[in-house]
Amino acid sequence: MKKTLFYALLLCSGMTQAFEGSPVFTTRANGAEHTLTLSRWTQGADGTPSFDYTYVQRAGSCEFRLAGHVTGITVQNNGKAELEVYNPERADGTEAPQVVMFDDATLSLTLPYKGALRHAGIAADMTPAQRKQLCTTKRGEKLFVHF
Repeated sequence: MKKTLFYALLLCSGMTQAFEGSPVFTTRANGAEHTLTLSRWTQGADGTPSFDYTYVQRAGSCEFRLAGHVTGITVQNNGKAELEVYNPERADGTEAPQVVMFDDATLSLTLPYKGALRHAGIAADMTPAQRKQLCTTKRGEKLFVHF
């Protein structure tokens, strides 16, 4: 009952991508399969949402993995955390659906602000050692994948 109430409150607070279980996103790009798994949604005492992630990239026998814990990018309003909402534009200049960002020291995840959790984006700064381990045909300094 408490868990159900907790998630209901999260949904009512405007943070509609609160999730139960472990959503999994998969795509193929640059010669590799990319998988992103989200898990353990939590909310801190000040209202800051966070969750764990696991990103896996596979091509043939190569496997590259990143895992960690990301927190929502927030501003404080009277001691309560409020998510920063971003209004991206499509390539043609029209407004795209609003998104929120979660990050840790090297990785950012973008999720929809409203609606079902159907897409996600990941961006990470890669160290030289990590770039050598990537399974993709493109090996830039940054990793960008949209699911």
